[in-house]
Amino acid sequence: MTLDLGRVERLANDIAYMAGDVLMNFWQDGFRQTTKSSSIDVVTEADSAAESLIVSRLLTAFPDHHIIGEEGGGMGADIETAPYRWYVDPLDGTTNYANRIPIFAVSLALTDSAMNPLVGVVYSPMSDELFSAARGAGTTRNGQPVTVSAETALERSVLASGFPYDKHTSPQNNLREWGAMLVRSRGLRRLGAAALDCCYVADGRFDGYWEQKVKPWDVLAGMLCAEEAGATISDYDGRKAPGFIEAGRVVISNGHIHRQMLDV
Repeated sequence: MTLDLGRVERLANDIAYMAGDVLMNFWQDGFRQTTKSSSIDVVTEADSAAESLIVSRLLTAFPDHHIIGEEGGGMGADIETAPYRWYVDPLDGTTNYANRIPIFAVSLALTDSAMNPLVGVVYSPMSDELFSAARGAGTTRNGQPVTVSAETALERSVLASGFPYDKHTSPQNNLREWGAMLVRSRGLRRLGAAALDCCYVADGRFDGYWEQKVKPWDVLAGMLCAEEAGATISDYDGRKAPGFIEAGRVVISNGHIHRQMLDV
């Protein structure tokens, strides 16, 4: 049965708002935190609580879908037979959240079985901004259409990026790329929330974004928001989605500066 993507998007919007409320309640009342893969890979009890709410709502609405959560792994229908998948990051920007920096978001993406994004929702509870997109229907911020910037020159562009959790030990830590792009652009920003970086490209706040070692739940929702707002998306070599997503090397731009970013 074909999904009504508009209905799915509206449901995902509602779930993102509810998860945002969970995050804000913990933000106000306090929370415990631990680490995962390393001392800088933080997780809070707010992550787990928000993901539990999201997964429960999605499983009720879509029992035949598979759900991949950053904290809980694979849930729902079998991934090999499920026609659709959800990629859930209940708290994108956990390090910010844990340090009381008000830049974080809830990120939900629906894809087909080949990881082609169909619905993407990113909610920033601190700014109360909901970025939302369905395949072929454009992108909105709080219900109003958004579009990428018109900047054509890299030297006048403001870009965003981030650094992987293994930056202390891996030579593939984005320092070389950051340094090269720093001297070629108007400015670089490191917000610490990949989903918002993508959505800020969609909204014309950033002209481009790149990052390596990102996970599908980090960027799939934001990628669709960017694409539906007119962005160009590829890996570092110019290959298009979705085949490169699991390799984790993403470049998103307003289209005008994409080739310039790839050259750098």
